[in-house]
Amino acid sequence: MTMDFIERSYPIAELSFRDFWDICSHFQTIYPEYRHILYSIDGFDSVITLDEPNIAVVMKKIQNKESRIRRVTARFFKSRSFQQESFRLCEIQFRPKLAEQEGFGLSFYGDQIDQVRYYQFEEELYANHPIGQAEEPLVEFGTPCELLAMVIDIRGFSLFCEQPNIESPYTCGLMSAFYDLIQKSLNRFPPNMIKFMGDGVLATWETNANNREIAVNVALHSAMTLHTKWKGVRESPHFSHGVPEGTGVGISFGLASHLRIGNDYIGRPINIASRLCSACPSDRIYVDRAVPALPLHLRKEELGIIIKPYGRHHVWGYFFEDQEGEEKRERSIERRILREPSANG
Repeated sequence: MTMDFIERSYPIAELSFRDFWDICSHFQTIYPEYRHILYSIDGFDSVITLDEPNIAVVMKKIQNKESRIRRVTARFFKSRSFQQESFRLCEIQFRPKLAEQEGFGLSFYGDQIDQVRYYQFEEELYANHPIGQAEEPLVEFGTPCELLAMVIDIRGFSLFCEQPNIESPYTCGLMSAFYDLIQKSLNRFPPNMIKFMGDGVLATWETNANNREIAVNVALHSAMTLHTKWKGVRESPHFSHGVPEGTGVGISFGLASHLRIGNDYIGRPINIASRLCSACPSDRIYVDRAVPALPLHLRKEELGIIIKPYGRHHVWGYFFEDQEGEEKRERSIERRILREPSANG
């Protein structure tokens, strides 16, 4: 049985406490393992009750006070050891529309919830309560930020997967190895967002004067060492049907925006990094000339490449050395890249 994190909200404008109690009872019918419940009720000028398990006491305390209720909360637990199991709680909360014009309605939060049973619980809500729909979509223009973006993908992945002997479990094994390599290589200074996109990965760091150099060094270190680590995947006995031979990497920097909905980032640095990655051969890394604080000790060449729709674009090209000393060189990178001095451009 798959257990998921669920967070939902329902724009119900009015709800009596008895109706709220009925919703809680229905939840316990669907999820009998959450048999313990604590009620908290906030008024406009004071707390009416806090973490009360006895519904009779709650009913007595709110008598003749329902018009003064600002928020009602019910927290569900699997045992009476509330504090020890608080990380597995479920919570239902209601805020009347008259109390708060924004953020009103019924909301649900649950950590380990079976989605099939939650669908049954939700059906009861829609059947018995007038749940309005917002007339206009929520619009968020994002928060401006300075962003470092890196895009990595596997070269020739689509053609490789079209081979008749390559089945989905084999592809999953390949992609899990690829994702794991990327994540582990970024652990020293994790990105604010890492997004898996089929045969590619997008990693983004919100940067400032204090962490800009660290983020650039970690991103470049990850890209440089990936070349050798991917060779290890190709030689692994797990992948007897072969592995695509190389990867492409593009790194860019600039102003973007953070979109709170979905915790996403939007902006030119991501677009440029994606284009650079697409244009990058498997024997090198393309780094936008706008990226600051690049390490001095790594050999690079200035290149002019054509990327759509931007036309000719000036980048730094970092080349991999196909020789026996490559592994030694990359071990040296791993030791030095995070502590060497840097310079812009």
